[in-house]
Amino acid sequence: MESVVNKIKEKIIKSGRGGLFFADDFARLGTSANIRKVLSRLEKDNLLVRLAQGIYLKPKQDPLLGVVYPNIEEIANQIANRDKARIAPTGVLALYLLGLTTQVPLKAVYLTDGSQRDIKIGKRTIKFKHTVPKSFAIKDGLLHLVVSAFKEQGQEGLSEEFLSTVKHSVKKIEKQVLDSQLKYAPVWIQKEINKLYQS
Repeated sequence: MESVVNKIKEKIIKSGRGGLFFADDFARLGTSANIRKVLSRLEKDNLLVRLAQGIYLKPKQDPLLGVVYPNIEEIANQIANRDKARIAPTGVLALYLLGLTTQVPLKAVYLTDGSQRDIKIGKRTIKFKHTVPKSFAIKDGLLHLVVSAFKEQGQEGLSEEFLSTVKHSVKKIEKQVLDSQLKYAPVWIQKEINKLYQS
């Protein structure tokens, strides 16, 4: 047991602060029950903070604020990298990331080609919603975000305020990206984005 503790501790100490660890990162070092015990012990020693079941953080410390937590987007991206899955923000999260709403969504919803699951981090939840591969036909992150925002707003909900705010993001998209990838969006969204781009 002590050798398992030392190996896990060594790996965590060598890593940078702010990194995430998953219980199954250490699967080859021992049984899942042993690994859980070790991680729980390291949590008591303040080397790790448990974010959710099986997910731990090596915290950054701020002299005034104490533990500095990564934001939900950083956590979601680290989980996706570990799972070798693609993710894309959708729904209210897409609106928030584009500055179209100031309300931080309590449930951050991501489309994924990996496993479907919900992960609770404090008062917020990350929802990975499994989708078909063609949902990732738009490979440019910003264009994907803009299209998701239009879908969330709906054709009937397009206000002048929404269009003028989203226009700033549309203008940042490269023309070659629009020419090659916009065709994968619904036709009504293609028309709206083209209008904004050309105005």
